[in-house]
Amino acid sequence: MPLWYYGSPAGQKGPVEENELRAMIAAGQLGPETLVWRDGMKDWSRLEMVPELTQGSISPYAPPQSFAPGYYVPVANSGLALASMICGILAVLACYVWIVFAIPAVICGHLALSQIQRSPVPMTGRGMAVAGLVMGYLGLLFSLAMLVIFIIAIVGSLH
Repeated sequence: MPLWYYGSPAGQKGPVEENELRAMIAAGQLGPETLVWRDGMKDWSRLEMVPELTQGSISPYAPPQSFAPGYYVPVANSGLALASMICGILAVLACYVWIVFAIPAVICGHLALSQIQRSPVPMTGRGMAVAGLVMGYLGLLFSLAMLVIFIIAIVGSLH
């Protein structure tokens, strides 16, 4: 029996046996919009588009939480989210040149969130993207505050 993987809000889950997956479908834990994949499929598909899972009966003897020991399929992580977080940290820590890192942090953060939302495969990194955005905007705020202070100091010295 093939091993299946499915998407959840926390990322990719699996592998699970088909009987267990069918039991989860019957229990309402997986909906028609849930992405599923097994070896031999070209790409992830919505559950409602996979006839072998939407037709047929469900075995009452589904194994409880079975898994293949030592077998791990990594979940895709957004590289843009990581870049956003790193630039955001540098934007907050860099003295007087906050804007140099703040702008890339904000751009990468927005691109990462868009990438994560549109990805057909479950992808992680939303927290890093949000952290990068927050710190990037803080860096922009620090840069703007320094510019205002600098202008006030120049105008004050002219009088």
